[in-house]
Amino acid sequence: MCAAAFPLFRMNGNTFSEAASYAIICVFMLLSFIRQISIVAGIPLLSSGIEAFFLIVSMIVVFKQRSHIAGTLKVIKTFISANPVIFVFLGLCFLLMAVHTFLPLPKEWQYEFFNIMAAENEGTFSPLSRQGASAILQLNHLVLFKPLLFKPLLVSGTGASAGIVGFVAYLSIAFSTYALARRYSWPPTALTTTVLVMSMPRLVSQTIFPGTQIVSIAVALFCILAIYRSVELPNQVDLIFLVLGFFFCISENISSMIFTPILFILSWVVLFRRHGFLTWKIISGTKWYAVFAVAPAVVFSHCWLFIYPYSASWSGVFSGIAFNKDGIQGALANSIRYVFESFCFSVPINLVFGPSLNWGLNWDTAPVLQSLYDGFLSPVLGETGAAQVFSLTDLPNAIFSFGPVGFFLIIPALCYAMLKGPRRLKAVAISFLVYFYMVCLIFSWAPDNMKFFANFYVCAGFSIAFLLPPWRFSKRIKKVFQAGACLVLFSTLMASL
Repeated sequence: MCAAAFPLFRMNGNTFSEAASYAIICVFMLLSFIRQISIVAGIPLLSSGIEAFFLIVSMIVVFKQRSHIAGTLKVIKTFISANPVIFVFLGLCFLLMAVHTFLPLPKEWQYEFFNIMAAENEGTFSPLSRQGASAILQLNHLVLFKPLLFKPLLVSGTGASAGIVGFVAYLSIAFSTYALARRYSWPPTALTTTVLVMSMPRLVSQTIFPGTQIVSIAVALFCILAIYRSVELPNQVDLIFLVLGFFFCISENISSMIFTPILFILSWVVLFRRHGFLTWKIISGTKWYAVFAVAPAVVFSHCWLFIYPYSASWSGVFSGIAFNKDGIQGALANSIRYVFESFCFSVPINLVFGPSLNWGLNWDTAPVLQSLYDGFLSPVLGETGAAQVFSLTDLPNAIFSFGPVGFFLIIPALCYAMLKGPRRLKAVAISFLVYFYMVCLIFSWAPDNMKFFANFYVCAGFSIAFLLPPWRFSKRIKKVFQAGACLVLFSTLMASL
């Protein structure tokens, strides 16, 4: 289905990377809509029948548009010939990650998918809690895994092939990042920026181990790309996908309830400032296919969940989350803690290369950072804004941080874009920094709360391209950055498997 959608978007004027990103996310939205309708109707065969129909149509489209295959292969060949080493390395890493997606699902990852089976048995979107499962909430992304998690497989602890969705979402993130980075740099810098983002350990782990967070990140980045395309040339197709993307961003991850409104406000500001009411006139046009966007928008919004009482609808998401009770002081203290936590990125390298190198060097940055925090900041901050004692050495997922890219590149890139960037990028940077502040303000610091910053670090990764223009980013520095990103990517893969 993605192969069929790709040439259609190319004919619509999308670039290669834009068409690839659009094809993946639009297929995600189509499959999610079909499967949610099937659950509402309580007819599992309905989803199978409709998907079989679209599969046949996709085969016909691929056959009719086979002339685009030569052009696609030519673009890929050009990129490979320009960057042979990096593409060989990435190809091997992608192959390893793709093979891993077909392996059995670990037992510790089964709980996240239990709600799919509960919803299928219920035959409705009732949010009432069930014994052994959290409250049923948004199934926009969770339902994508339904055909890959048959009951016998899930119970027996296998669930093979469940990682396919995450791997495809990972590719969508790469294409979206490159498409956005090209707005501010030449292809070599945009490619380097994409490789840097793809090397983030937490993003790689989300690809290897099935979960819905990586799908949420891919959809959020798709919305940013749709905002850029809508601003550059307003048209009904991009605006419809933008609206659908806003609703499809809503997921069982509580961070989506913060990030989605910020994206909506960002789109309103940049579109209205650039085109005024023209955009809304275009989106409310009379083209017949616009009517078909209403039903998916209603389903993706899950508006009926807001009708139910708070205790019934949202208890599953908010359970176990501590909220910041110290206001702005707690938010400032939490921001310092998260910056320290983002700097703690040496665990994968230490696990892979530390024992083998045996140079007597301490690769782990956690003890050094912890001593600095305890000596200088802890007496001032105390426990303000924290749910428990701040400890970098006891982080449960220290291996899955956002790596050196998050600390050394993305945070400075956002600050630089906010000060020196063009108006559109400046608005995007301010939106990301507002999201960072909102997370620090709403939630108390906890060891596993870095998961709330996946949208912040990954979606803002394309801003690195603006930080590294050609006159500061020579060919030699580009190769150093690419080699470093490949080292982190390889270390994370080896440490995770």
